[in-house]
Amino acid sequence: MAAALRKQPWLALALAAVAPAGFAHHSVGGEFNVHQKLTLTGVVSSIEWANPHIYIHFDVKGPGGSVAEWRLETVPVAMMRKAGLTKAMLLGNAERATVDIYPARDGTPHLGYMLKITYEDGHHYQFAPDK
Repeated sequence: MAAALRKQPWLALALAAVAPAGFAHHSVGGEFNVHQKLTLTGVVSSIEWANPHIYIHFDVKGPGGSVAEWRLETVPVAMMRKAGLTKAMLLGNAERATVDIYPARDGTPHLGYMLKITYEDGHHYQFAPDK
């Protein structure tokens, strides 16, 4: 790689230009407000089990019976598998659950990063440390 950079200095500039985007993508604090934790109660409606991060769709019933679908980012697929978790385990049995999340930093409605999910029977999965 070093030899290629010496022969083509523009390559170093190109790599330097795209590097921040790669690091920013994985920054929870860059996308979500880590100073504000919300707790929601609802039902897991579906899961996007794909890289680079798993997204859980969580239906929350609001006042008057309206349902808001939250899109909650979690850890990558590899981390989930390493922890022994499967998509079916997270879906539960359409039972109610409570999630702790960080909301989107830019105020995007119904978007968050899931820290923990707790099901009615008390079992839970922790995706980030409690602060």
